[in-house]
Amino acid sequence: MKRFFDDSQPLLDPRTIVRVFTKKESRELQLPRRAIITFQNADARRLTDGRESSVVEAWTPFRTLYRLSGTETVVARSFIGGPNVAALVEELSAFGVEEFVLWGYCGGIAEDSAIGEIYLARSAMREDGISYHYLDSEDDYVLSDWADDWTPVGIAAGFRVADIWSIDAIYRETEKKIRAYAQRGIAGVEMEVASLYAVCKAKGLKGIAFLVVSDVFTAGKWVNGFHGKLLREGVKRMARFMGEEVSR
Repeated sequence: MKRFFDDSQPLLDPRTIVRVFTKKESRELQLPRRAIITFQNADARRLTDGRESSVVEAWTPFRTLYRLSGTETVVARSFIGGPNVAALVEELSAFGVEEFVLWGYCGGIAEDSAIGEIYLARSAMREDGISYHYLDSEDDYVLSDWADDWTPVGIAAGFRVADIWSIDAIYRETEKKIRAYAQRGIAGVEMEVASLYAVCKAKGLKGIAFLVVSDVFTAGKWVNGFHGKLLREGVKRMARFMGEEVSR
């Protein structure tokens, strides 16, 4: 595989980029230690509705961040895909965030995957592009350095500790690969976890991903769980978990 890693100094600095686009000073942009990253506005609302929160005005409109009152946590929305998550982590960590919790979604590929269940992603198999720019490694997997701390909490909440397949090409999740990776013990497929874990590992940050199974691949077929009752129940469980265990 072509190697992308380069240990020389990047010319674009996230701290400078944020200051340019917000027109704010560094002291105005400082953030607490933890961020919850979501992909849907509805999920961000689930984390902020019914509790005191406020928009972090200094970051608007460059990024829309919500500070949860009485906590050291902000909620941030990312666009889908590893590059978007990586850029967000770079920018938020430049102003004080040290811990990143991802609320994501995945397709279940394990034989017993069920729509609405929740995976704690212990590691991600790297079929993304981002991780190869951040890690001087050709290992197939990138692990979360924070997963051991979250495993007892996740198991107590009824989550499955799982290995995940991260791929940039959503329409190249082929039948042969799904079958082969499921046989290797991989439980789900999505687009961001390997990128998140690689950036966190490279920068000495903590990162963990929790994924709601939104659809499944079974017997060579795709089963859509979007908008169904099982997925809604899984989302509610995730929202409770994020509110009770993550927002601190």
